[in-house]
Amino acid sequence: MSDQIAPGALDATDEAIIGLLEEDGRLTHRGIAAQVGLSRSAAATRVQRLLTEGHIDVRGVVHAAVLGHEVLAHVSVSVNGSATRIARAAAARDDTTLVSMTSGHHALVLELRAGTIVQIDDALAEVRAIDGIVAAETLLYTEVIRDVAAPVGPAPAAGSLDETDYALLRALQSNGRASYVDLAASVGLSPAGTRRRVVQLLAGNVVRVGAVVRHSGHERRTATGIGLRIDGAAHRPVAQQVADLPSVTFVARTLGRFDALLTVTTATSGDLVEVLDHIRDLDGVREAETWSHLRFVKETYASLHLGGA
Repeated sequence: MSDQIAPGALDATDEAIIGLLEEDGRLTHRGIAAQVGLSRSAAATRVQRLLTEGHIDVRGVVHAAVLGHEVLAHVSVSVNGSATRIARAAAARDDTTLVSMTSGHHALVLELRAGTIVQIDDALAEVRAIDGIVAAETLLYTEVIRDVAAPVGPAPAAGSLDETDYALLRALQSNGRASYVDLAASVGLSPAGTRRRVVQLLAGNVVRVGAVVRHSGHERRTATGIGLRIDGAAHRPVAQQVADLPSVTFVARTLGRFDALLTVTTATSGDLVEVLDHIRDLDGVREAETWSHLRFVKETYASLHLGGA
């Protein structure tokens, strides 16, 4: 395959690189090259192009608990009027981390993150008051099982981070692929000491560094939301099974009209049909409702205002 492709276009090699960076945003150019069959320099050129053209953004995403975001909610919004205008109003809020224009009954979906359920309730009241919003249906996350963009699982121990850790987290939020030399310069440590700190933060589930794909509606891959209704005892087993599927990028157990919420990313409609059929065939799955993410207006998983201990 030729390494020369038209500006703005993505080929299979680009898609493979994006997949690797979604799993490990700090994977070296040499490591990428070895897995996709390119020279190191060609891999570096590809990565830089993906970043420069805005196809991906590689940043460190800090565990929600470290940011004080203990409560997460998914909101499906029906509108009367321009969905774009309403999406922009929702995206302007500090507590929305995701705003997507969608197909189907709901014109938009939002993700809200806050410290308490009371703060979520207050935020929902303000969202519902946006001119043009007809209704907002809410799911509360009880457990996030998979998220390619953010750390999941146990929260880091309270008080385990110091000022240097917070400085590194801020630097990684700004640029997840920053070199250890550059990171060291920003926090006043040696490159070796900085590397040890970063490895500890990653291993301790404090931060995850990965590529966030900037979905514009023009790329090869499409994102589909799926709400599952599941038989009582099967909630957790089903959620764990779907989390293991390669095309599933997000899985959460939820309270509300769905028992689990998924996001699936596929390259073709045929791929999506296969994934949906597999999910619907799982023991315990009673119903799967789907919607297409047409355009992501906001995807923000990092807080650049992260404070110190």
